[in-house]
Amino acid sequence: MRVVAALLWAVAGAVWALEEGSVGSLFDQHFPPLHPNCTQNLGDLLLLRQEGQLKESVGILKEILSEIRGFVAAPTEAPCPVNLSNVSGTCLYIAKDISVNWEAARIFCQNLGGDLAVFRDANALAEAIGYVKTSGISGSSNVWLGGRDHLIEGEWKWVSGEDMPKGTPFWGTFNSRRQPSGGSGENCAIMFGPDDFLLHDATCGWTCMPLCQIKRT
Repeated sequence: MRVVAALLWAVAGAVWALEEGSVGSLFDQHFPPLHPNCTQNLGDLLLLRQEGQLKESVGILKEILSEIRGFVAAPTEAPCPVNLSNVSGTCLYIAKDISVNWEAARIFCQNLGGDLAVFRDANALAEAIGYVKTSGISGSSNVWLGGRDHLIEGEWKWVSGEDMPKGTPFWGTFNSRRQPSGGSGENCAIMFGPDDFLLHDATCGWTCMPLCQIKRT
Protein backbone atom coordinates (compact mmCIF):
# COMPACT_ATOMS: atom_id res chain seq x y z
CA MET A 1 0.00 0.00 0.00
CA ARG A 2 2.84 2.38 0.89
CA VAL A 3 4.64 1.58 -2.36
CA VAL A 4 1.55 2.41 -4.42
CA ALA A 5 1.11 5.68 -2.59
CA ALA A 6 4.75 6.67 -3.18
CA LEU A 7 4.41 5.89 -6.89
CA LEU A 8 1.29 8.04 -7.13
CA TRP A 9 3.06 10.93 -5.42
CA ALA A 10 5.98 10.63 -7.88
CA VAL A 11 3.65 10.73 -10.90
CA ALA A 12 1.80 13.69 -9.45
CA GLY A 13 5.11 15.51 -8.86
CA ALA A 14 6.19 14.93 -12.45
CA VAL A 15 2.88 16.27 -13.77
CA TRP A 16 3.18 19.31 -11.55
CA ALA A 17 6.76 19.91 -12.75
CA LEU A 18 5.67 19.80 -16.37
CA GLU A 19 2.88 22.20 -15.71
CA GLU A 20 5.15 24.63 -13.92
CA GLY A 21 7.83 24.49 -16.66
CA SER A 22 10.48 23.26 -14.26
CA VAL A 23 11.79 20.83 -16.89
CA GLY A 24 12.29 23.73 -19.32
CA SER A 25 14.02 25.68 -16.58
CA LEU A 26 16.31 22.76 -15.89
CA PHE A 27 17.20 22.48 -19.63
CA ASP A 28 17.80 26.20 -19.86
CA GLN A 29 20.02 26.05 -16.80
CA HIS A 30 22.30 23.44 -18.34
CA PHE A 31 22.00 24.55 -21.99
CA PRO A 32 21.50 28.32 -21.99
CA PRO A 33 20.43 29.85 -25.33
CA LEU A 34 23.13 31.19 -27.62
CA HIS A 35 23.77 34.89 -27.42
CA PRO A 36 22.77 36.60 -30.70
CA ASN A 37 26.39 37.66 -31.23
CA CYS A 38 27.62 34.06 -31.04
CA THR A 39 26.18 33.08 -34.40
CA GLN A 40 27.51 36.29 -35.91
CA ASN A 41 31.00 35.69 -34.47
CA LEU A 42 30.96 32.12 -35.75
CA GLY A 43 30.02 33.34 -39.23
CA ASP A 44 32.73 35.98 -39.13
CA LEU A 45 35.29 33.36 -38.06
CA LEU A 46 34.37 31.12 -40.98
CA LEU A 47 34.60 34.06 -43.39
CA LEU A 48 38.00 35.07 -42.04
CA ARG A 49 39.24 31.53 -42.37
CA GLN A 50 38.03 31.32 -45.96
CA GLU A 51 39.59 34.70 -46.70
CA GLY A 52 42.93 33.57 -45.26
CA GLN A 53 42.86 30.39 -47.32
CA LEU A 54 42.00 32.40 -50.43
CA LYS A 55 44.89 34.83 -49.85
CA GLU A 56 47.28 31.93 -49.35
CA SER A 57 46.10 30.32 -52.59
CA VAL A 58 46.46 33.61 -54.47
CA GLY A 59 50.00 34.05 -53.09
CA ILE A 60 51.01 30.57 -54.25
CA LEU A 61 49.47 31.21 -57.66
CA LYS A 62 51.38 34.50 -58.00
CA GLU A 63 54.66 32.74 -57.19
CA ILE A 64 53.98 30.09 -59.81
CA LEU A 65 53.03 32.68 -62.44
CA SER A 66 56.13 34.74 -61.59
CA GLU A 67 58.39 31.73 -62.09
CA ILE A 68 56.68 30.88 -65.38
CA ARG A 69 56.93 34.50 -66.56
CA GLY A 70 60.62 34.66 -65.63
CA PHE A 71 61.31 31.44 -67.46
CA VAL A 72 59.45 32.52 -70.59
CA ALA A 73 60.69 36.13 -70.61
CA ALA A 74 64.33 35.41 -69.68
CA PRO A 75 66.51 36.39 -72.61
CA THR A 76 68.63 33.61 -73.97
CA GLU A 77 72.23 34.63 -74.48
CA ALA A 78 73.80 33.68 -77.76
CA PRO A 79 76.98 31.64 -77.44
CA CYS A 80 80.30 33.24 -78.26
CA PRO A 81 81.50 32.81 -81.86
CA VAL A 82 84.02 30.11 -82.61
CA ASN A 83 87.51 30.78 -81.17
CA LEU A 84 86.15 33.43 -78.75
CA SER A 85 85.93 32.77 -75.01
CA ASN A 86 83.12 33.74 -72.66
CA VAL A 87 84.89 35.85 -70.06
CA SER A 88 82.76 37.54 -67.40
CA GLY A 89 79.74 37.64 -69.71
CA THR A 90 81.58 39.00 -72.75
CA CYS A 91 83.29 37.32 -75.70
CA LEU A 92 87.05 37.84 -75.90
CA TYR A 93 89.69 36.78 -78.41
CA ILE A 94 93.40 37.43 -78.22
CA ALA A 95 95.16 37.25 -81.58
CA LYS A 96 98.41 35.63 -80.46
CA ASP A 97 99.84 35.36 -83.96
CA ILE A 98 99.32 39.01 -84.87
CA SER A 99 101.53 41.96 -83.95
CA VAL A 100 100.28 45.28 -85.33
CA ASN A 101 99.88 48.94 -84.34
CA TRP A 102 96.81 50.22 -82.52
CA GLU A 103 94.86 51.31 -85.60
CA ALA A 104 95.48 48.03 -87.41
CA ALA A 105 94.55 46.11 -84.25
CA ARG A 106 91.23 47.90 -84.09
CA ILE A 107 90.48 47.19 -87.74
CA PHE A 108 91.31 43.53 -87.16
CA CYS A 109 88.78 43.32 -84.30
CA GLN A 110 86.13 45.20 -86.29
CA ASN A 111 86.52 42.71 -89.11
CA LEU A 112 85.65 40.01 -86.58
CA GLY A 113 82.43 41.84 -85.79
CA GLY A 114 83.61 43.54 -82.59
CA ASP A 115 86.20 46.05 -81.42
CA LEU A 116 89.20 46.30 -79.14
CA ALA A 117 88.26 45.24 -75.62
CA VAL A 118 86.95 47.67 -72.99
CA PHE A 119 86.32 47.11 -69.28
CA ARG A 120 83.99 49.11 -67.06
CA ASP A 121 84.96 47.67 -63.68
CA ALA A 122 87.83 46.00 -61.87
CA ASN A 123 86.21 42.55 -61.87
CA ALA A 124 85.88 42.54 -65.65
CA LEU A 125 89.50 43.64 -66.03
CA ALA A 126 90.70 40.98 -63.60
CA GLU A 127 88.83 38.30 -65.57
CA ALA A 128 90.37 39.56 -68.81
CA ILE A 129 93.87 39.54 -67.30
CA GLY A 130 93.30 35.97 -66.17
CA TYR A 131 92.20 35.05 -69.70
CA VAL A 132 95.30 36.67 -71.22
CA LYS A 133 97.63 34.93 -68.76
CA THR A 134 96.17 31.52 -69.54
CA SER A 135 96.21 32.08 -73.31
CA GLY A 136 99.81 30.90 -73.62
CA ILE A 137 101.51 34.20 -74.41
CA SER A 138 104.74 35.15 -72.67
CA GLY A 139 104.88 37.47 -69.69
CA SER A 140 106.88 39.98 -71.71
CA SER A 141 104.13 40.46 -74.30
CA ASN A 142 101.91 43.51 -74.64
CA VAL A 143 98.25 43.52 -75.62
CA TRP A 144 96.23 46.33 -77.18
CA LEU A 145 93.02 47.53 -75.52
CA GLY A 146 90.32 49.87 -76.83
CA GLY A 147 91.43 52.96 -74.91
CA ARG A 148 93.29 56.18 -75.78
CA ASP A 149 93.58 59.91 -75.06
CA HIS A 150 94.34 61.11 -78.58
CA LEU A 151 91.73 63.93 -78.55
CA ILE A 152 92.56 65.64 -75.26
CA GLU A 153 95.75 64.75 -73.43
CA GLY A 154 95.01 63.04 -70.13
CA GLU A 155 91.31 62.36 -70.90
CA TRP A 156 91.36 58.63 -71.46
CA LYS A 157 88.34 57.21 -73.24
CA TRP A 158 87.26 53.76 -74.27
CA VAL A 159 86.38 53.32 -77.95
CA SER A 160 82.78 53.02 -76.70
CA GLY A 161 82.97 56.70 -75.70
CA GLU A 162 82.98 56.07 -71.94
CA ASP A 163 85.62 57.37 -69.56
CA MET A 164 88.36 54.91 -68.70
CA PRO A 165 88.87 54.20 -64.99
CA LYS A 166 91.82 55.79 -63.24
CA GLY A 167 94.36 54.63 -60.70
CA THR A 168 94.55 51.34 -58.84
CA PRO A 169 93.71 48.55 -59.56
CA PHE A 170 93.50 49.36 -63.27
CA TRP A 171 96.75 51.17 -64.06
CA GLY A 172 100.14 49.80 -63.09
CA THR A 173 103.56 51.39 -62.51
CA PHE A 174 106.75 51.59 -64.52
CA ASN A 175 110.07 52.63 -63.00
CA SER A 176 108.15 53.65 -59.88
CA ARG A 177 105.96 55.99 -61.94
CA ARG A 178 102.19 55.59 -61.81
CA GLN A 179 100.68 55.03 -65.25
CA PRO A 180 99.72 56.66 -67.54
CA SER A 181 102.90 58.72 -67.57
CA GLY A 182 104.02 59.00 -71.19
CA GLY A 183 102.40 62.35 -71.97
CA SER A 184 101.43 63.27 -75.52
CA GLY A 185 103.81 60.71 -76.96
CA GLU A 186 101.90 57.72 -75.57
CA ASN A 187 98.20 57.88 -76.33
CA CYS A 188 97.08 54.26 -76.57
CA ALA A 189 96.36 51.75 -73.80
CA ILE A 190 97.97 48.34 -73.51
CA MET A 191 98.04 45.45 -71.09
CA PHE A 192 101.72 45.61 -70.14
CA GLY A 193 103.07 42.07 -69.70
CA PRO A 194 106.09 42.91 -67.49
CA ASP A 195 103.69 44.61 -65.02
CA ASP A 196 101.37 41.63 -64.68
CA PHE A 197 99.28 42.88 -67.66
CA LEU A 198 97.99 45.96 -65.85
CA LEU A 199 97.12 49.03 -67.95
CA HIS A 200 99.91 51.24 -69.32
CA ASP A 201 100.02 53.97 -71.91
CA ALA A 202 102.11 53.33 -74.99
CA THR A 203 103.02 54.82 -78.35
CA CYS A 204 100.18 53.96 -80.75
CA GLY A 205 102.77 52.84 -83.34
CA TRP A 206 103.99 49.96 -81.21
CA THR A 207 103.25 46.47 -82.53
CA CYS A 208 101.23 44.43 -80.04
CA MET A 209 98.60 41.70 -80.00
CA PRO A 210 94.94 42.78 -80.26
CA LEU A 211 92.47 41.77 -77.56
CA CYS A 212 89.13 41.75 -79.36
CA GLN A 213 85.70 41.86 -77.78
CA ILE A 214 82.39 40.96 -79.37
CA LYS A 215 79.11 41.74 -77.62
CA ARG A 216 76.73 38.86 -77.12
CA THR A 217 73.29 39.34 -78.68
